[in-house]
Amino acid sequence: MQMYRCGWLLLALVSLNGLAHGETKWYSDLTAARAEAERLNRPILCHFYGEWCLPCQKMERSVLNEPAVLEQLGGTVIGVKVDVDKHPDLVRRFAVSKFPTDIFLEPTGERLLESQGFHPINEYVSMMQRASTRYADLLAKRQPRPSAPVANIPNEGPNSQELASQSNPAPKSAKVGPIMLDGYCAVTLWKHRRWVKGSEQFKGEYKGQEYVFSSAETLHEFTENPERFVPRFLGCDPVVVWETDRAIPGKTQFGAFYDDELYLFSTAENRKTFKASPDRYIRTRVVLRPELIETAIQ
Repeated sequence: MQMYRCGWLLLALVSLNGLAHGETKWYSDLTAARAEAERLNRPILCHFYGEWCLPCQKMERSVLNEPAVLEQLGGTVIGVKVDVDKHPDLVRRFAVSKFPTDIFLEPTGERLLESQGFHPINEYVSMMQRASTRYADLLAKRQPRPSAPVANIPNEGPNSQELASQSNPAPKSAKVGPIMLDGYCAVTLWKHRRWVKGSEQFKGEYKGQEYVFSSAETLHEFTENPERFVPRFLGCDPVVVWETDRAIPGKTQFGAFYDDELYLFSTAENRKTFKASPDRYIRTRVVLRPELIETAIQ
């Protein structure tokens, strides 16, 4: 009987491997959390904290272990706490510079959302739910579309040579997306707040998006530090992203700088809404990809 009890004890210890000490739902090891996320096909929440960080301590006391948060960890996301002093490699890997920081990942490691600073329970739970919904939407978009039914070809149709050319059409040239900022130079805009047209002679690319510049010098500046000059959210309207999780391109006529960063909006109303409470829309950043940007309705 004693041997059976030892066996059950060993099994319990193995099942809790990787979970934070004294808890049942927060992992302390990213590798273990990622394995569980892959098994359940759920996003990962990486909470970066420091023992010396006062906002981190406040979140630990009043947010992270509350029933509403633990319920989300049990059903929508896999959570892992990352002590920044014990895991400086992960801090460098994810380029974390402020604490606390929360980063939501797909099981593959692709980023979904990221946020910095203290969040009360309702905000934190909402963020977890949003990450789960966004991941589900991405999975749905990646599902292959059913192929169209093949129609029977009547006997009196085209001859064999014509059929061969139809079944093996010449490859189409790859579509090039629109030039960002309507062809205005991003460097001149950031440095001088002036809209100056760029030239096809001076092209640069960042995250799959193409920009043109007014001179070789501005192109060089962009190449050295593109993140400084490009619009946030890949040029998408941050208000629409926040409210609907849709990536709708903003327009240059509704651009605005906030904290020395450029934002583009799809309407003047959205720009006004953003200016009234900018931190609401940029504190939690949705990680966008160019292929998910929708075509703007003109």
